[in-house]
Amino acid sequence: MIGIIRNWCEGIIIAIIISVIIELLVPEGNNKKYVKVVIGIYIIFVIINPLLNLMNYKIDFEYFENLKKIEENSEEVSSNFNSDMKDVYIIGIEQTIKKEVEKMGYIVKTVEVTVDNKYENIELIEISVEKKELNEIAINTVSIGNNESVKIYYEDIANFLIENYLVEESQIIFR
Repeated sequence: MIGIIRNWCEGIIIAIIISVIIELLVPEGNNKKYVKVVIGIYIIFVIINPLLNLMNYKIDFEYFENLKKIEENSEEVSSNFNSDMKDVYIIGIEQTIKKEVEKMGYIVKTVEVTVDNKYENIELIEISVEKKELNEIAINTVSIGNNESVKIYYEDIANFLIENYLVEESQIIFR
């Protein structure tokens, strides 16, 4: 045990002597403070290293390299995860719309929701529905330029979507 303490003290003394010599060789200026920081870290490492060895603790620098690789991989996984979560978000909105519209007494064939790049706002809702009782469907004639087309319009569905999903009437397309 005394031999270990003696070797430790010798290591500290040698580190201090090397540090003093390096400090004397470095010219005065802005770089000297950085050299002193590096020397201080070196002396701290020399002091702590035997204590870590006594505790049977190893500093594994490969661990830090592997940690960096893991962080890089986790960023990739995170971006893929975020993309998948956003797709789940859209699917959730579509399923919720489908369930709510079916509660109103309609048969929903398809629902497609389009959102902006940041997934903050709904840009378009395309929905294909059939009414179980056809006499309640309102059919409006819409003029687009010189062409007139028949548009099937479900006012109660549109009001529900406008109210609950903060979209405008122009963002709802019935197929």
